[in-house]
Amino acid sequence: MKKCIIITSIILPILIIGFFLFEPIMTYKSGWHSFPNIQNLEPITHHNDEASKKADSILTEMFTHLKAPGLSVAAGKKGKVIWSNAIGYQDVKKGKGISLDTKFRIGSTSKAVTSLGLGVLLQNGKLNPNSKVKEFVPYATETLSEITLKQLASHTSGIRNYGTCLCFPIWEHLNNDEYTTVQKSVGIFSDSPLLFPSGTNFSYSSYNYTLLSAMLEGASGKDFLNFMKDEIFTPLGLDNIHGETSSLLTENISTFYEVDENMYKEVFKVNNSNKWAGGGFVATPTDLVKLGNAFLNYQILDKKITESLIQPVSLDNGEVNDQNYAMGWRNSFTEKIFDQNHKVQIIHHAGTAAGSTSVFILFPEYNISISILMNRSGSVSDLFTYSYDLAKTFITK
Repeated sequence: MKKCIIITSIILPILIIGFFLFEPIMTYKSGWHSFPNIQNLEPITHHNDEASKKADSILTEMFTHLKAPGLSVAAGKKGKVIWSNAIGYQDVKKGKGISLDTKFRIGSTSKAVTSLGLGVLLQNGKLNPNSKVKEFVPYATETLSEITLKQLASHTSGIRNYGTCLCFPIWEHLNNDEYTTVQKSVGIFSDSPLLFPSGTNFSYSSYNYTLLSAMLEGASGKDFLNFMKDEIFTPLGLDNIHGETSSLLTENISTFYEVDENMYKEVFKVNNSNKWAGGGFVATPTDLVKLGNAFLNYQILDKKITESLIQPVSLDNGEVNDQNYAMGWRNSFTEKIFDQNHKVQIIHHAGTAAGSTSVFILFPEYNISISILMNRSGSVSDLFTYSYDLAKTFITK
């Protein structure tokens, strides 16, 4: 009996600790529900002009194909929001329909948002592409201090990506602790060795943007979220882009889902405060399109700075990094709008977050911006295809 008690007193704590370390896996099979009949839902708005009616139809097709609880989309052209619409649920359980003010996690699309803040500090001379971390981040470790701004912004610094940790749960990308300062967030990876000498290779990591936001704080004299609000969001009238925190009002924020065939469940609850600049913003498609319009039409940044942000960064050997990554944007061409005889330039960033997926694409040749957000985890590839369909609709308008 005594032996049994001793064994239990050892095993039970191990099982409890193990449960919380691996909670997302342990609880994955529970909490699933059958979808209500959502396939007969219609967009919240019905437009009259031909281009917008076609866009409404694309939205409905997208909703049926992707099986997202909710979708919200917007398009801009020549500095104006020319179409926006949404379909589905903000909260399935409560039967609450989506609205144009519903905010979604935008994941790594946050990097494109942050690039405008970076551009402001480049434009006013408080930073330059070769500025070093040590000049603006007094708490930077020796490992991080010599990295340049351009290396951080282009993922050529060698900083690692998410890993495991002595935390609950064990995976950093599923963090559910509140980080109240960028300095605390930098502490997650500040003692980790670099994957390669800075500037010699490319390795995508949102932690680059966590450290980049520390540089923005040092150069601006403001904490990151207030800097972005004061310099970008307020001047552009963007009321629906915020850094995600536990205190953020949830009235107009989507519930976030996993979807498997005709079943859905809420995702494991995470806290994205450790990566605001690289993956922690929430937004509406309309506000992202307004931001895209401002970027294309030089409302905040002049042409020279804008072009520097979208110029793919070369490694030390002179070769462009293998993702054509610039500073907050990927810069490439697609044949999927017209054909191989007419390649269209796209400046873009996609993002996946817990229970949300985002695509944000600018078409400079046509001065068009497209943003698609859905409240389910998933692949961005289909969203790119639908973005091209929407762009073609408004190009030929």
